[in-house]
Amino acid sequence: MDDRANEAAAGSMGPGVFAEMVAAAPVPLWVIGVDGAVAFANPAALALLGYGSAAEVIGESSHDTLHHRRPDGSDYPPQTCPILDRAGSHEAGEPEWFLTRAGQALPVTWTTRPLGSSGRRLLSFAEVSDSLAANRRRPAEEGRALRHAVDIAGVPSRRLAREAMLRRVREEFGDPDFTVAALASEFHLSVRSLQVLFAEAGISPAAEIRRVRLEFAADLLAGGSTVRHAALASGFTDPGTFARAFRRQYGESPSHQARRAS
Repeated sequence: MDDRANEAAAGSMGPGVFAEMVAAAPVPLWVIGVDGAVAFANPAALALLGYGSAAEVIGESSHDTLHHRRPDGSDYPPQTCPILDRAGSHEAGEPEWFLTRAGQALPVTWTTRPLGSSGRRLLSFAEVSDSLAANRRRPAEEGRALRHAVDIAGVPSRRLAREAMLRRVREEFGDPDFTVAALASEFHLSVRSLQVLFAEAGISPAAEIRRVRLEFAADLLAGGSTVRHAALASGFTDPGTFARAFRRQYGESPSHQARRAS
């Protein structure tokens, strides 16, 4: 449904239905007025922050209500708060920390959107405590997984394990079903752990698979192969994907290289 259709549907439903929709939304929603004060807070936002009613926050400074201080206790000046930036829409690059009514600091992701030309802004947010805890556990888990991969490869170091994986890429690239996930599974790794291992050498598994396929295709084209045969023999199933990847790698289309070789 496009914007015009949405506008027509909205007009037919009336404001009461929208009020019910916002109240029932499971996502915390918060409207910041032109003056920086809280103009609206839905039940999900109030519940997450520990407020009993909207009357406790409406009219109060949004910045001061949400996070007048940082988790370490230092002041958080409003002029440094990205949420108050009025230039267009914004999404969190890093989590912010909001304070509950009881003073507990909660990590949240957030987005802001202008509400028409009124100057008011819609802030939506979600708690990410579990995600941050998982991120703190991830390095240790990845370390254990990579040590296991070294054992699976039967080599004494991560560098040699990576070299074993690169050999598998050179052996299996022609199989269109050979993917990053397939390579990771063969060495009993998650895709994320495989990416970490390759990143230690400044490369990525997806880029390596694509590079080997394209180099093989280029050799075939130089030897007089047709574009279709070069694509299929290199592990590409879609000619368009192959042509785009080839052009990015070599600065010319595979058909142009084939003509030069003929």
